[in-house]
Amino acid sequence: MGNHTVGAAMVACAEIAADRRKDGETALDILDMAADRSGVRGMDAEFDDAPYDETPFRALLLEAFGKDYDAATDSDGEGFYEGVWRPFSERYDLR
Repeated sequence: MGNHTVGAAMVACAEIAADRRKDGETALDILDMAADRSGVRGMDAEFDDAPYDETPFRALLLEAFGKDYDAATDSDGEGFYEGVWRPFSERYDLR
């Protein structure tokens, strides 16, 4: 499976699950399920613009990993990378 396909599969799983979110289900629960169902763990995955555009996937990332992230003070994107993207990538062992 190509790296863009792997990322797109996780995004699709996560966004469907977010749309059908159950009471008490966290963003991390949804992302964990999506990673498992899409087979993304340990893979080389590309997520195209899903983490950066205003998408349900980005909303999940921010909810799960962005506790200390402030877009208003992140002029160069480094805050998003360090505070959200890096923890996400490490949790799922993305290459």
